[in-house]
Amino acid sequence: MPSHSVSDSANSPVNSQLEHQDIRRYSRQLLLDCIDHDGQLNLANAHAVVVGLGGLGSLTARYLAGAGVGNITLVDGDTVDISNLQRQISYNEMHLGELKAKSLHNELRKVNSHLNIRFRCLFADSDNLPTLISSATCVLDCTDNIFVRRQVNVATFRASIPLFIAAASGLTWQALNLPQNSATCGCYECLVNSIAVREDCLSKGILGPVVGMAACHQATQALLFMAKGFDADIKWGHYVNAHAGLATLQSFKLPPSSSCEVCQ
Repeated sequence: MPSHSVSDSANSPVNSQLEHQDIRRYSRQLLLDCIDHDGQLNLANAHAVVVGLGGLGSLTARYLAGAGVGNITLVDGDTVDISNLQRQISYNEMHLGELKAKSLHNELRKVNSHLNIRFRCLFADSDNLPTLISSATCVLDCTDNIFVRRQVNVATFRASIPLFIAAASGLTWQALNLPQNSATCGCYECLVNSIAVREDCLSKGILGPVVGMAACHQATQALLFMAKGFDADIKWGHYVNAHAGLATLQSFKLPPSSSCEVCQ
């Protein structure tokens, strides 16, 4: 499939105050100390790049748009298949055969037409990632491919852009927040070199709500960061592994690996 690159709007101007309609729209989250007025302005001026628009990315992006993230770039070169509809709730039968990035862009514009939402109908790789993430406040890795995830890790590390990773397979979901270029936290390459990471819903299957749990966690972490920066009350460098059926959650701190070729 040929690559496409589409943008329907210019970069949004910096917002210095909330409009009356914004206060009404975001009234529920403005009550939260972790958001408040200044945090909402930070969200409006933030730029989130979402890589991968399947079950994870499509729902995560919906939450970002709903919360008022002013600039969102959607990245995926895939098309909507009937097998996606079991868990990718942003799409329906009317979207079958369409490019996911374009379809999701159109759906998110219905949520808030004032946001600057751009889409790139291409697969992320080491060549295009530096350009795709160049102006990002943070990157959300929602891919289902470990090889691509490693490339995203390298690109964000080199650009010192915080990275939020989530994945799901079977009845389990995983997540990892990486500040990148931190002396106390490892990177994704450190993780795959220390444990066997096999997050593949194609071979292991997946239950739709499990993907939703991962997406909700990922969106929450990214929104808190974009609202409050590194002062946000979230954990960095902790690998989370949750089992939806057993309602268990485990996590461990990911230290830098002295042999890592990316962060050391």
